Amino acid sequence: MSDPRPPTPLAQTRRFAVMRRVVGASNPLMRRLLDSRFAGPMGRNLLVLEFRGRRSGGTFRTPVGYVRRGGRVVLVTSPAYRWWHNLVGGADVRVRLPEGWRAGRGEVVTPADPRYDEILALQVAQRGPGMLRGFGLPVDDGGRLPAEARASATEHAHLVLVTLADGPA
Repeated sequence: MSDPRPPTPLAQTRRFAVMRRVVGASNPLMRRLLDSRFAGPMGRNLLVLEFRGRRSGGTFRTPVGYVRRGGRVVLVTSPAYRWWHNLVGGADVRVRLPEGWRAGRGEVVTPADPRYDEILALQVAQRGPGMLRGFGLPVDDGGRLPAEARASATEHAHLVLVTLADGPA
């Protein structure tokens, strides 16, 4: 017998609260490590995202997991984190990839965007459906999100697309 209650969003769980504290405490070390020659295999899954704050105008750097296909980089984050707000509507960013810093344009892609399904499918093709399911997005093994889940998708996760500029930053 299945439970009729919807699953608790990841950002509202105790596990997420603990994870957020650990990540917050380790971010300064991670940023330094990913920006060094010692990044090694971690650099294939994590990058440093640099962006400008919309209100403060300050420059911020945060490590985040990614997948990449050519000049497109896809990031997935919880709505509980705040950095993605700075990319709504598009913003210039820099990303630290294994080959070095690259300039690009970052934007939050919503389920209303025609590219949303393609970006979900790219994420699943390279990382499997588990991570997105962990965020509460009920994607199938092909990366498709059921129509009834689209309306609440942004309550669970935000997709950020970074389109890389040509050449290094």
